[in-house]
Amino acid sequence: MVSCRVFSKYKTLTKADAQKASQQWDDLKNGLSEDAELLGEYNHVLGIEYNGFLLFEAEKADSFLDWWSTFKNSIRWYVEKTYTITALKR
Repeated sequence: MVSCRVFSKYKTLTKADAQKASQQWDDLKNGLSEDAELLGEYNHVLGIEYNGFLLFEAEKADSFLDWWSTFKNSIRWYVEKTYTITALKR
């Protein structure tokens, strides 16, 4: 079992870009590997420089990490910075 927390700092977006990013995010979630699950989407993270984070779990690391590279490449235009913590359950 793989657990992944992705902290994100978003760029300031126009209303049109925010709508585009939202649609793209919906598409990415629909393309998540079958053995993975998005457990939560969180906004307004207090106490750190990031303003949101995602929480994922997956049965198999390989398929999740394959999806992960697509995810990271597609969000670069509206995410200024990310910090990712990935762990394997004992």
